[in-house]
Amino acid sequence: MRAVLVFIDGTICDRRSQLSVLGSPAFYEREAILKDLAVPGSVECMQALAERYQIVYIGARPPSALPYTQEWLRKTGFPEGPVHLANTREERLAIARDLRETFDFLAGIGDRWDDNELHLEIGCLSIIAKEHEGNWDIVRKHLLGNEILGNARANHE
Repeated sequence: MRAVLVFIDGTICDRRSQLSVLGSPAFYEREAILKDLAVPGSVECMQALAERYQIVYIGARPPSALPYTQEWLRKTGFPEGPVHLANTREERLAIARDLRETFDFLAGIGDRWDDNELHLEIGCLSIIAKEHEGNWDIVRKHLLGNEILGNARANHE
């Protein structure tokens, strides 16, 4: 099964309500993470993608936040998928290199231009959505539409 790599913060998770504790240990505690909101439309889009692709999550969070991040994803209604967290860009790039050995990535979805570097590292389509807003119709067009086009081409060959 092909996969889609999805960044968490800013892409599907809106942490702006927690900015008062940014930089403190409280920012990554369970209570703070569980107060986060899903970016509008992201849950429904990820659910639709999960019908065709393995969803793999990646975030710029300390690994200690993993159980709370997984809990937030479940509580908010996101489809199941492996979650990978790392503090630094270099650590996330190393994770991406490892992930490409396990997953066949069709695309990556992020909200920052430097997310594109990670998508290039795994050799896939890069979709950069507007932070905290997304553009889920574009995601659907490129990821759900590509599969339909790909099947049509395969049938004509």
